[in-house]
Amino acid sequence: MKIFKDALMTQEVEILDLGIVPAGETKKYTYYVVNDIMALVIELSFVVDHKEVKVVKAPETLKYLEKAELHLSWTPSIDIKQGLKTSLQISGKELYK
Repeated sequence: MKIFKDALMTQEVEILDLGIVPAGETKKYTYYVVNDIMALVIELSFVVDHKEVKVVKAPETLKYLEKAELHLSWTPSIDIKQGLKTSLQISGKELYK
């Protein structure tokens, strides 16, 4: 799986850089997930390595080269001086023909 910042898939994402959000406010993010595995992937699971970042909407199944939106939201409980950088774990079952 690959993750991109833009729908044209020109800005690949390795680490989620969510910037700075004031405590108590919520910011929403949209990323694009592409299945680059030559298989149907089912039972997809997306887990962000930060307890305050929530997966709002994510695909459950993706065909080979299919693209889908991934929606995240972040509501920080404290103000931070540096932007939040975190990772995203993706898992699922690969079905080959």
